[in-house]
Amino acid sequence: MIKLSSTSEFQDKDTKKSVTSTPEAKELWKKFLFLLSQSLKESEIQTWFSILVPKSFENNTLTIFVPSKDYYGVIERRFNEQIGKIIDSGLIGKNGKLIYEVEETDTLSEKEVNEPAIYEIQSSYTQPAKKICLTKEKDFSESFKSNLFPKYVFDTFVRGESNELAVAVAYAITQNPGNLYNPFFIYGGVGIGKTHLIQAIGNEIAKQNPEKRVYYTTTPDFTTQFTSSIAKDRVDFSSNILGTKKLDAFYKSLDILILDDVQNLAGKQGTQDFIYQIFNTLYNNKKHIIFSCDKPIAQIKDIEERLVSRFKCGMIADIQPPSWEMRVAIIKKKLEEFNAVFPEDVIHYIATNVKDSIRTIESCISGIITESRFIFNNKINIDIAERTIIRAVGTARKNKNISVENIIYAAANYYNVSENSILSKKRTKEVAHARQVAMYLAKELTNLTLESIGLNFGGKDHSTVLYSYNTIRELLRNDSLLKNQIKEIKEQINIL
Repeated sequence: MIKLSSTSEFQDKDTKKSVTSTPEAKELWKKFLFLLSQSLKESEIQTWFSILVPKSFENNTLTIFVPSKDYYGVIERRFNEQIGKIIDSGLIGKNGKLIYEVEETDTLSEKEVNEPAIYEIQSSYTQPAKKICLTKEKDFSESFKSNLFPKYVFDTFVRGESNELAVAVAYAITQNPGNLYNPFFIYGGVGIGKTHLIQAIGNEIAKQNPEKRVYYTTTPDFTTQFTSSIAKDRVDFSSNILGTKKLDAFYKSLDILILDDVQNLAGKQGTQDFIYQIFNTLYNNKKHIIFSCDKPIAQIKDIEERLVSRFKCGMIADIQPPSWEMRVAIIKKKLEEFNAVFPEDVIHYIATNVKDSIRTIESCISGIITESRFIFNNKINIDIAERTIIRAVGTARKNKNISVENIIYAAANYYNVSENSILSKKRTKEVAHARQVAMYLAKELTNLTLESIGLNFGGKDHSTVLYSYNTIRELLRNDSLLKNQIKEIKEQINIL
């Protein structure tokens, strides 16, 4: 059976020596890893077992040195069954035992600790649980950098109906970090302002509380840090100056952790385990965690359920693509940043033709300014804007007065229902679908607000219009038949 050591050696941090392995322990550990490889993936062996150090083998007892309590926790939770079968096979000997000696970093205190901490850890192979003595080291002392971009603040973020809840929650967090809406999970499509908003939270908290450790990173960068730390553990296990203990200590010392693009955790079990441990420590110590993702939680694939449950346990808000009015406001805000002035008709033309991404809007503005400066002697008009937009999004259409009446007429004619039925409260399948398509096209092809569109549909509420728009937009992702229907209805509208 597996047992945990009830005592550990303690050394002063300045005189600590590397772990010495006896030849017997080394040889036995090689055999142990070989047997493990028969039931585990090579990546699991490399990530979780290759950094463990066999210390000694005496009286049918193999002692293994583990770098941290978190590593022990993962091994005990995920691999105890496979380890137990190897011990039961008689590899270690009759009544063989596997003992872990665990060293731990004090991740939240920067003060040197003289006395070892005592932790109770329950092993599924040990009754009752044994006590493990964990050595604590002085925390890191390197200079701290938040990774926040100064330009991402609330003052430069355009608010509207598509992000109203997310902005309200974000601002509330800055007033009481660690308590309100913790964790905060925000999701939405690419380039619609998620990164700006979550960094605005960090910048505002750092402004109000300079002493707080606020840190922003992307999930790909976090994964790189983690895998690099594992590699450094293997190169210099004894000091662990730059290894996983150091990384663990850094993240668990934060007051605010902002993790962008968590969909990139998919399939990375080792990184997920590491984040899970960090999350638990920060959350239990009332430190704030903020996540962003490009999709709703239910659509995230290949992420362990226990981590998904952490995403769900706080506040969730989404950001929708901006409406036409919001796009106009965003363009004007971006022009202020570029110190440029565009004619109003050019601003409206950009807002009409660039709908998917604030990032694309910014790219188009930059392209128009550049082309105007170098080719057209600083002149700016719709023709120049059209050239730039076609390069960015592929197509651009001239402004044309398209009425909601014509849209309703074309949709009714195409689906063979009456215009009055679309304007009524009838909910038959055919009428409801025609109504949703017409509302979708009204939002796509006109500059009207949701409220105005709803009024043109017999006094429907703006939320009904938004629901219809989102429903058709989601269906268009995979429904080629609906795509052709929308295309044909647009062609009818254009000839009316």
